[in-house]
Amino acid sequence: MKVKNRTKTFLAVIAMSISGLAYAHSGAEGVVKDRMDMMGEIARSMKIIGKMIKGEVEYDAPVAKAAALEIFGHMSHMTEMFPEGSTEKPSESLPAIWENWDEFVALSDKLKTDAKKLAEVAGSASNADVIKAQFGLVGKSCGSCHEKFRLKK
Repeated sequence: MKVKNRTKTFLAVIAMSISGLAYAHSGAEGVVKDRMDMMGEIARSMKIIGKMIKGEVEYDAPVAKAAALEIFGHMSHMTEMFPEGSTEKPSESLPAIWENWDEFVALSDKLKTDAKKLAEVAGSASNADVIKAQFGLVGKSCGSCHEKFRLKK
């Protein structure tokens, strides 16, 4: 029963978060909006797992695995979300993506691999300490791409 309630809570958090995207991405259209929405979903999944890592919420293997699979699922089509020249406002993507496409693809592939491994580890972990290192690798992969290819805020 406890796991069902956590899963319901996870789904409720996702639903509430998605409703806030319309305001955050005001003016975005087409692939830029889709991409921004996808990045928001990845960020939410990272926050869900991050709260477990920090001990803010109890570790829940099915919820952690679902969040990691959400990240992995998005990474399966990440590069498709960046057609050449899709930098129209409010996009935060830099032209460096297309100038260094091979590096961008390699970083995307690394994040996909790291997220898949996180999902595998999270599903069988008994506590957050077990997934902490792999979660760190996912975060580092995200940060590497943002550092090179995202407009500084």
